[in-house]
Amino acid sequence: MLKASQYSSKIGMGSVCFLNYDLGFGGTEKVIVSLANYFSSLGRKVTIITLSDRNDFAEFIQPEIEIVCLRINKIKFMPHKLIYFFINNKFDNFISNVWPLTSLSFVVRLFSPKTRLIFIEHCNLSEQFQRRSKLFKFLQKISILFFYKFAHLIIGVSKGVKKDLEVKGVHKDKIQVIYNPVISKPMQEIDISNLVVKSWMRSRNKKLIAVGEFKAQKNFTNLVDAIYFAKFTLDLDLDLLILGDGDEKAYIAKKIKNMGLDKNIFLGGWVDDPLPYFDLADLFVLPSNYEGFGVVIVEAMSRGLNIVSTNCKSGPSEILLDGALGTLCEVNDHEALANAILHGLLHPIESDKLIKRSEDFSEKKIGKLYEDILV
Repeated sequence: MLKASQYSSKIGMGSVCFLNYDLGFGGTEKVIVSLANYFSSLGRKVTIITLSDRNDFAEFIQPEIEIVCLRINKIKFMPHKLIYFFINNKFDNFISNVWPLTSLSFVVRLFSPKTRLIFIEHCNLSEQFQRRSKLFKFLQKISILFFYKFAHLIIGVSKGVKKDLEVKGVHKDKIQVIYNPVISKPMQEIDISNLVVKSWMRSRNKKLIAVGEFKAQKNFTNLVDAIYFAKFTLDLDLDLLILGDGDEKAYIAKKIKNMGLDKNIFLGGWVDDPLPYFDLADLFVLPSNYEGFGVVIVEAMSRGLNIVSTNCKSGPSEILLDGALGTLCEVNDHEALANAILHGLLHPIESDKLIKRSEDFSEKKIGKLYEDILV
């Protein structure tokens, strides 16, 4: 494999390098792949650096894009490996994703001073780390105050993320809001061999769908409680499909069984592409405690699917125009979520309006905004 420095870009089209933990299926990773493909299609030389070799997007990444794995098990070893890499490779633009990778990327300015350094913060850090110790939060704030000065520009993926960075001491003039781009065309077909998914598809009840990793942030526990409340208090006939995997999946499965909801809630596992599944649903539900943006909301809207979401401090309300294009409810309140589901089913929004709104986040539109900040 050729080194990045051995490539030459088209005149006026500087090379771009992304840094992330890996390319496992996730919102941040999907954004990186989308932008990388877009820049590559314009003729830019694109490289993606990862710390581990997980790559679930291999078949969706354009062949011209170089993937470099540093194989770092502990993040404390990242700076010196990054230094070695930049001694041998030069880029016009370096885009680092997610704290603390962003802070540690200051070494790029030291060993490649002509490189334009851009940080993308994909999450509301205050919400993400609210349960950590005061010492951790203090050290995080110090690292942001010091190391973020090395970046030429910091991208917040929502106004909420920008506001949170300002609270942490980053000057507002250094932060630009650019929403995440979304792929709106299905990449794959439904796996009809998945018996769980087939059971949900055959249901005559109203079909709900949720997508995400089974972890505390996504709060599927609250969604299960909401379905119980909707069924036994609001007397709604609902069937929910959750697509995803994660550490909390076994716990959620046990909770579903114990609550007598195993005929109403289906755990379909992880799928590479949720878009075709959205076409079969009546409502998409996002029960998260926090988000940076909420790519999956836009993906669902791109299929004309109505949305119910918790009103996180960052993301959903901006996408849904403060509830004009979807139903918002309080975070971690299962009764409020159940009533929001009822409202969403009784008062659907025209699909054309949802699809039109999703087009504001197309690869082309968002890609052009990034083109304006690259060299």
